[in-house]
Amino acid sequence: MRAEWKEIKNIIGESDCPKDKFISLIAEDGTIVSANARMVRTLHLKPPKSTATNFFDLLHPLNKVEFREGLKRSIEEGAAISLEAYLKNGYYHPMKWKVSPLVKENKVTSYLCIGHKLLDDERLQKFNKLGAKNYQLIVESLNAGILFQDNRGELIAVNQKSAEIFNTTLERLYQLTDIANLWNTAWEIRNENGDPVPFENTPFMKALQTGKTQTEVLLIRLGNGDSRWLHFSSQPLFDENSTVPFAVVSNMADLTYERNLIRELKERKAILRSFMNQTPNLAWVVDEHSTLIFASKSFYQYFGLNEADSLNKNITDLVPPSVAGALYEKHIEVLETGKPAELMEKAKWADGTDFIFHINIFPIEGISNKKILGGHAVNLTDKHAIEKKLREANDRLLLLTRATSDAIWEWDMQTGYIFRNDALMDMIGYQSDTPKGLSWWLRRIHPDDRNRVGDKVKESTDAGKQSWEDEYRFKCADGNYKHMRDKGYIVYENGLPTRMIGSLQDVTGLKDLECQLMEEKLERQKEVSEMVIRSQEMERTRIGHELHDNVNQILSTTKLFIEMINPSGKDQSDFKAKGIEYISLAIEEIRKLSKELAVPHLKNNGLVESIKLIIEDIHLSTALSVKFIHDHDADLLSSGKKVTLFRIVQEQLKNIIKHSQAAKVDISLQRRENDIELVIKDNGIGFDPKQTRRGIGLSNIYERVRFYDGTADIKTAPGKGCTLTASIPSLG
Repeated sequence: MRAEWKEIKNIIGESDCPKDKFISLIAEDGTIVSANARMVRTLHLKPPKSTATNFFDLLHPLNKVEFREGLKRSIEEGAAISLEAYLKNGYYHPMKWKVSPLVKENKVTSYLCIGHKLLDDERLQKFNKLGAKNYQLIVESLNAGILFQDNRGELIAVNQKSAEIFNTTLERLYQLTDIANLWNTAWEIRNENGDPVPFENTPFMKALQTGKTQTEVLLIRLGNGDSRWLHFSSQPLFDENSTVPFAVVSNMADLTYERNLIRELKERKAILRSFMNQTPNLAWVVDEHSTLIFASKSFYQYFGLNEADSLNKNITDLVPPSVAGALYEKHIEVLETGKPAELMEKAKWADGTDFIFHINIFPIEGISNKKILGGHAVNLTDKHAIEKKLREANDRLLLLTRATSDAIWEWDMQTGYIFRNDALMDMIGYQSDTPKGLSWWLRRIHPDDRNRVGDKVKESTDAGKQSWEDEYRFKCADGNYKHMRDKGYIVYENGLPTRMIGSLQDVTGLKDLECQLMEEKLERQKEVSEMVIRSQEMERTRIGHELHDNVNQILSTTKLFIEMINPSGKDQSDFKAKGIEYISLAIEEIRKLSKELAVPHLKNNGLVESIKLIIEDIHLSTALSVKFIHDHDADLLSSGKKVTLFRIVQEQLKNIIKHSQAAKVDISLQRRENDIELVIKDNGIGFDPKQTRRGIGLSNIYERVRFYDGTADIKTAPGKGCTLTASIPSLG
């Protein structure tokens, strides 16, 4: 039990409830195991240890099912949940409860319920006064929202339906104060004319002012952006023998659904009217006796009719006899079977013109006690003429494609059929005996090119362009890819793309030539880079030797001459000593510089030993600790690659000593499959690579590695040190 009470204390400590909370521990069946003194005193409970009281007996019947479901949900979610419920204390009044399951040995043993009142004492007093006469209206009203407000418009009581209407909770509603200010400044409320409604003109304030019932429909915009149409019916409440109302009760009916239906109905009616006025086709609606109820503007114009004179007339009396007979028969067929019917009808007008119509007749459902039919006729006369011209054009195109050696294709975007001439099929090596559609072609485009080509075609048609062009790799019948240059011209009808006609060109030879030229260019660049690096090394060596053999000798001789001078006084002795000291420093610096500049004797010492010599010099001259791990495969590299790796180590260590403030450096030189990998890592201050310019030293590192088709990468950040990784192929 101690562990359980410890868990209870933790939950209570984490609770955001006020100090005047009700706390109870209930069993799974609702029996109150324990409750704090405030709950026992306020609800007039008998001590739980002596008398068994069920928590659910204190709840309003409407809340019992919801509360039980809440207990189950707290187990499923494994966490506390919040519930609002009416609790009996003389009258039922609203409270908020936080329910937490208590688990012991993986089993729920009980529930901790922490509750607090949603009403302050002043509002609770008013609530109880109203509850004496309006209990059922406040608590049990489920179909309408109920608001009780005092003579200032402040909320006294609301029901759960009101919280649902406003998409909020009882707690938040009861937290509202200064309703007049919120109504006029923060909330958006309008009447049916779209005009703002001030607080003093609301139906509930008018009811308080006049003492009479007031009704009005208001449009309220909620916090989530939704809008609700609410019908307010506000009635003043009077004390006995008083003519001044002390409060007002408002009944709210949510009319949003009905208003939306009316709006949608008006919109649909307007759309239908607009459709009937603007459709170029003939459309009509008749009843079971073929009486015309509605028709499109084209219908009246086509048959030379007046709408006012034609409505409620038999449709067979309005159209030419040749059409009327066919319409009557099909109308009867649809009425008897209840299934749609269609027909093709050719009619000859008085001027001798032939018209061809495709007619659909169909039942219209949803009209009670009536059989209603709809009809739709499309004039195909122009379409037949166009199709004839298209057939002739296709015949000409077929002759042209057979006569030319160019690879030609045509895509009918409405049917999906793609025509490819013999030259194109010979180019890709496939037979033309079976149809091969767009998906077949796209599957054979290289995966890296496929989406790009598809997107370009779509973008071109969406933008209304006249043509598109692209290059891609296409897998031919022999399994090899060819480089194709494809260009398509787009044909539009009524603003919509209907056809594409294009040509295909094999540019594989050009691509191979471009690749060959690029390889030769890269090879020449590599040769130039090699010459530059070799020249740099030679010049560095020459300068290093010059400094060592010439300048150093001059300085050494100068030092001997100065040492032979015998100064006469103390000041001159000091000058001599300082001169000798500075010359010695210059000799030492030049010696170091000449050593760095000259190409190391890697053939004698090897790369690993040369790096060790650098590390030894660093240990002698600085406090920097350098750890070096390696394998000897690096000494099997060509001399140029060994010099490159040596220079990278030399340059990066110089950078670390100069800039990093590091105390420790780890160097790794090891084989990774077919590469030699060099890693130099320090624990210095690091830097931001985006904010720091790449210096000459780093640029040299990248240039040397790139020359041998290797890679270099630097990972660093302020305060995170720096890691340089360089990798070059061990072969070649």
